[in-house]
Amino acid sequence: MPRLLLAYAPPDLRAWHQLCWLLDQRLAAVVKRGGDPTIAAIRLAWWDAVLVEQDAGKGGGEPLVEQWRAIAPEGSGARAERLIDGWRMLASPDPMGADELAAYAAARGGGLFSLIAAGSEQDEAVERAGRQWALWDLAGHVRDRALAGLALEVARAQGPGAAPSDAALKPLRLAQAVARPDIVAGNVPVGGFSLRHYGRLLLASIRG
Repeated sequence: MPRLLLAYAPPDLRAWHQLCWLLDQRLAAVVKRGGDPTIAAIRLAWWDAVLVEQDAGKGGGEPLVEQWRAIAPEGSGARAERLIDGWRMLASPDPMGADELAAYAAARGGGLFSLIAAGSEQDEAVERAGRQWALWDLAGHVRDRALAGLALEVARAQGPGAAPSDAALKPLRLAQAVARPDIVAGNVPVGGFSLRHYGRLLLASIRG
């Protein structure tokens, strides 16, 4: 889905949007490897050191890091820290209940969407859209159907709220529009983004 959303990003912000989605995907890859949680924690700590603590001695030659250092807006480190923390929660072997899912959504979803929307004055709408999208995305990729259902329940409990209305935030508005019907209906998007979601995305893009 991120590749489709990039088509709706303003040309001058497209590289930044792409970089943020790529960072989320790289962090996801760390967690999806599975294995010893300690190894995942070490890998996530490396991203903390490079992006949050801005350790210039690390990350040289890594394309994502080099681009980050070239174009990241001021304050991006704190937002990236939230995103990393969200993935750290998923890497933990501890079970996730409603409270843990809400914290994950605020960190990963809120962190990612606020990172993309750097400088936006629509913080509340951006955060809500991010939380709901992150829970919907998680529901579509976990094997535990009970956890997937609970993730959608947590997202639904947050209510619809206003979507980000700024023209520059259209990709985030569309991401929320794709996720929202499944959240309301309690339909787990097994396998994630599908053809029916593509149709939903096109319709939402026409409506603006």
